Amino acid sequence: MRFRTPPVALAGYGLAATWFVLQLSGRATRVREAARVEAGMRALRESMDREHVLSDLGTALLRTTVAAEVHRLAADAAVTLLAGLPSARTAIVTATPDGETWTVVHASGAGAEALLGAEVPGSVVPAALLSRLARGEIVTAPGWTGLGVAGLDAYESRPIMLLPLLNGDRFFGVLSVGTDEELPADVLKGLHTLRTQVSLALDSVALTAELTMRAMHDMLTGLGNRALLRDRLTGALARSRRTAKPVGVLLLDLNGFKTVNDTHGHDAGDQLLKVVAERLKTCVRTEDTVARLGGDEFVVVTEDLRDPADAVTIAERIIAALNEPVLVNGHALNTPASIGIALSEPGDRPDDVLRCADAAMYTAKRRGGGRYHLHGTVTL
Repeated sequence: MRFRTPPVALAGYGLAATWFVLQLSGRATRVREAARVEAGMRALRESMDREHVLSDLGTALLRTTVAAEVHRLAADAAVTLLAGLPSARTAIVTATPDGETWTVVHASGAGAEALLGAEVPGSVVPAALLSRLARGEIVTAPGWTGLGVAGLDAYESRPIMLLPLLNGDRFFGVLSVGTDEELPADVLKGLHTLRTQVSLALDSVALTAELTMRAMHDMLTGLGNRALLRDRLTGALARSRRTAKPVGVLLLDLNGFKTVNDTHGHDAGDQLLKVVAERLKTCVRTEDTVARLGGDEFVVVTEDLRDPADAVTIAERIIAALNEPVLVNGHALNTPASIGIALSEPGDRPDDVLRCADAAMYTAKRRGGGRYHLHGTVTL
């Protein structure tokens, strides 16, 4: 006699199987849902981390007044945005004003040490690429050779992105980004924001430097003006009190400059002053200060003098340089200098030394052009 399973039992088995399948299905769904939630949370955390990076960068840039520090902050922040991408590396590349040399001024990420300081001749950068960057276009390529730049595979032979840093007509260089994988959309968005922040910061630094330049320099000759002269002379006198070495001040004007203006016009006079400024710079040390007071009056401040003869030597070099004619519009112009020399004494203020140099200059002027006089000495 064959045993038969009652229909009720069969129904029970079917329900159990169905329940088991549903359990498995529900578990799989929960696992997928948990994975989806975890992925979403991870993406949210990464997004918030990028927002924090950009927020912190913006705060740091507000306190930065030096371009080199902006470069460092930009490269470091960019590589942080790329966190999690394999072999991520960023660099800031700037060009000399004439475009002859491009230099990696800061790099961050994988292999940054090998890239930092690398220089590229401007001649190997295609004009078409330069034009695209100057327009603010973001350029991507499988490597430098893909951009038409030869000889740079040692620096970046993998996919590369160049984000030009510019604001208006001010071009500050390029942020380069290299990774082994394609950049996710949200990372790319963060890089765009970073590029804007850094461009504005570099523009602010450049504007500040330009305003400082205008405030402290003579716009015609590029030499220091009265404000810079007073600042440098004040500092020099303070150091002199510590070293017990006098500061030399040489004040000069050009004999015959008014005649040049009256005869040949003010444009010719301006050209003459520019040449005089350049010649003065060749007569002094790099640490000395050359300033234009206005008109045809100039001042040289020199420190750490071992002997009055050191200041006299500078005066003699200046006289020899300015005795040479200056060719302007086909005319050989002669404007020899009269120079007054003053050496600081303990307790002197800037006006004291300038006053002595001015008196000495007028003594030299009475003796004729192309002469100098040291304050405190007997005139023969």
